[in-house]
Amino acid sequence: MSRYFFYGTKLSAFEQMMMSVPNFERRRKGLIVMAGAKILKVNSSNQFTEKTYKQLLENNFSKFHNRKLDKRLQKMMSCLEGNCFLTPSHRYRFLKYYRETFSNQSCAALYLLSADEILWYRAYSHIFTDEISVQNISLRGISTDGYALYQTAKTITTGNTHIYINEIADDKLIGDFAFRAIILGMLIARHGADILNFGQEKRAYV
Repeated sequence: MSRYFFYGTKLSAFEQMMMSVPNFERRRKGLIVMAGAKILKVNSSNQFTEKTYKQLLENNFSKFHNRKLDKRLQKMMSCLEGNCFLTPSHRYRFLKYYRETFSNQSCAALYLLSADEILWYRAYSHIFTDEISVQNISLRGISTDGYALYQTAKTITTGNTHIYINEIADDKLIGDFAFRAIILGMLIARHGADILNFGQEKRAYV
């Protein structure tokens, strides 16, 4: 059953617009970002510790064949210095609530939700020992970037589509910091928390 009262009528598009975050226009064309292993098919033989960040990103995202996404990834690579956290506060928030019992998907959701201060203020009370109740988080007062982070976390944890590749690739819709968090969050959903330490010693970012 649809959550929209006017689903299938002439008013359906208007209703969806009224329920969305301001300035976050839905772009439904393009490949869909699915959750967990469906985003990035797990291959146990893939030793990402032997790869550079560039190789890791290419292996996971080249299949989308999206020029705007590729351009943003190249820009991201130029300033990625082996630190997966956006700010010291982001790192502190994540480490304070991270649990070894978390699945890869919950770990990725925690990373995404802790990346934005206002979103985090809404989210931290919904984090439990073995799960994150993403769907119960209030979105009141969050920014467009915070909304994108939330929708990615929701996609990863629920398996339902809430954000699309064309949206992630659009630099007018999602800022560089949020884009970086989304991309790394998707990698965490596949590889788990180990991805956060990748490159710390090697500093392999070229």
